[in-house]
Amino acid sequence: MRLLVLCGATIVACSNDSTSPRASVASVEITPAAPGVVIGHTAQLTAIVRDAAGNELAGRSVTWRSEAPTRATVSTTGLVTGLVLGDGVQIIATSEGWSGSAMLSVVLDIAGEWNYTEQVGRTYQGRTVTCGDTGSYQLTQSVAGIGGTAVWVGECEGPFAALADEAVAPYLVAEGRLQSAYLDFRVGGCVYGGDVAGPPAPKLSGTLTCGDWTGTWEAVPGGQPVASVTVRSDVQTVVGGIVQLIAVPRDAAGHVLSRTVRWSSDHPSVATVSDTGLVAALTPGSARISALSEGQTGSAGVTAELVSFGSVSAGVYHTCGLTTSGAAYCWGWAGNGQLGLGFRPPAHPLGLGQNDRTPLAVAGGHTFTMVSGGLGHSCGVTTAGEAYCWGDNTYGQLGDGSKTRSLAPVSVTGGQQFASVTAGSYHSCGVTTGNALYCWGNNSQEQLGDGSHTSSSSPVLVAGDFLFQAARAGAYHTCGVTTANVAYCWGYDLDGQLGTGSVTFNVPTPVAVAGDHSFAAVATGFSHSCGTATDGAAYCWGQASLLGDESGLDQYAPVAVAGGITFATAGGSLASGQESSCALTPSSAAYCWGHNDAGQLGDGSTTWRSTPNLVLGGLSFASISTGPFHTCGVTTSAVAYCWGINANGQVGATVLDECVADATYPCALAPVRVVGTVQAGASAARVLGRAARPRTADRAALLRELEASLRRTPLSPLPLKAP
Repeated sequence: MRLLVLCGATIVACSNDSTSPRASVASVEITPAAPGVVIGHTAQLTAIVRDAAGNELAGRSVTWRSEAPTRATVSTTGLVTGLVLGDGVQIIATSEGWSGSAMLSVVLDIAGEWNYTEQVGRTYQGRTVTCGDTGSYQLTQSVAGIGGTAVWVGECEGPFAALADEAVAPYLVAEGRLQSAYLDFRVGGCVYGGDVAGPPAPKLSGTLTCGDWTGTWEAVPGGQPVASVTVRSDVQTVVGGIVQLIAVPRDAAGHVLSRTVRWSSDHPSVATVSDTGLVAALTPGSARISALSEGQTGSAGVTAELVSFGSVSAGVYHTCGLTTSGAAYCWGWAGNGQLGLGFRPPAHPLGLGQNDRTPLAVAGGHTFTMVSGGLGHSCGVTTAGEAYCWGDNTYGQLGDGSKTRSLAPVSVTGGQQFASVTAGSYHSCGVTTGNALYCWGNNSQEQLGDGSHTSSSSPVLVAGDFLFQAARAGAYHTCGVTTANVAYCWGYDLDGQLGTGSVTFNVPTPVAVAGDHSFAAVATGFSHSCGTATDGAAYCWGQASLLGDESGLDQYAPVAVAGGITFATAGGSLASGQESSCALTPSSAAYCWGHNDAGQLGDGSTTWRSTPNLVLGGLSFASISTGPFHTCGVTTSAVAYCWGINANGQVGATVLDECVADATYPCALAPVRVVGTVQAGASAARVLGRAARPRTADRAALLRELEASLRRTPLSPLPLKAP
């Protein structure tokens, strides 16, 4: 239907007939000053006749006419009917020679459901991300005023893509105004404007802006019945876990619909489901979770188990753990697929985000011997010696010969048999069973160690014919220990993190760490590195505040960590991140030092420590791993604990503390048990006990956060929270 917009005007005149037995008409005014009329609908107009003194004159004869009767007609009583889209339709009322007029626009009836698609993009310094959405508007209309809601399923592609695909999010449609052939409105902070096309093929289409992001959109009438319901996605999790499922109703043409959904579980003793699709895993077993909409049903399977962890690896915004049976689980931010689930957990801006902090099984059914978490990707080695990686692949860091991101593990090319792998920010490395070291991915700072400056999407042999027993990929440098217990480093060195005794920009091939130490292990962060000698002494080098030596000075060669503590030399006993380092003693006590803004030292404070400080809780750890802002460890009884920032769920549990850095974030100042290693009931109640930081419901803000990731220069320290 279309609407006729009224711009009221009054025609006033004077009569010189002084002999009239009654007052003369001096003006005619048309009311109401309605903004328009919808096609196929009517709008009642009234003519008010007045004399020269402004008095209303009753009983006067009025005639009506439309100056554009093909667009809108008017009856003898002033009832206007909209026929065809158009502006400037003049309706005239005349009484005793005096006339008043109103200018109307005929507009489309857009109330109801519209199916839409949109594309929005942003390029910054040559890096481009495009986001595509499909969904439905449920529009309300009060003549030319537009409101309602929008529901979308979206995906972003490109370097550092950070908005989850398969994410369903509701937003309000606000500040909408409609003219005959144009409309504008806002959705979630984004401004839309577009053209209106009427029957026989109604369509809305135009452009949108979200800050510096721009794009196009198009919508066609919806209202078709639900033909199918998809529930995303089948998942394996842990007892006590919370998983957000999303139901996506579609019509026969595949359009996403905004419809009521009713949820149910076929085994509520195993897993219950809320009215919003939030699943709580209660006991070991499997349940089928169904969503019903207009007679159509979709479902997904949820499997839960109790797990014992053999090791954990703290990435940047996520964590991965390996069970004692070799199954890999990951939790935290999934924006680039680094959890390896085969899908991204749905991001619901009005949800609580409990699913972020629930361990979920890595897809593929592989049995791993170890896993390693990086920035936007993760890697692991199977019992057969095969290396797999998953997640972001912008620089080829998955090693599969491509630069295509993968939401599930893909095999590293080359046919090598690996003993271990390590994931850095944008590169990865692996030690073979024959002690050769290969690296792949970004080589902008020569961190691959092959003597070139060329990035590679497949493994390249590190130069020097060294036999390595272990290696660690840092942010933009790499270090390794040979079978002769000599430490070598290469890559970015402006902070002295290579430990050669001097500083240079980049080092393209391995150089020996100064000091003639006999190292059992090395660890790499962003601007520093550490090593444990075979006698249990710990050494660090690089940026002053991270070294644990109390000097407060940058050190370009190894300096002893203060305190005289003897540390364990076994693998997994030393870890370094962007902001801190940790190490275990032979008696399994954990000590940490460095920055502590997010509580990543686990000593109950946010105080920087220039020397090793004991991690609280009296726990006995078998291994430890440090990310930029959080730390995790596995106890000798195979229970995983994490502490530090939990802004993206990387701690794997509900936390009660808050840490203030550039903003306020949920954090754990002391170790908390990762969900899934406790009995049913208590675990689920614990997960539900406190909400994590809600996601923003402002789409423009989401895009601004994504843009912030684009603006990071390759050598900038990482922010505390993922986009």
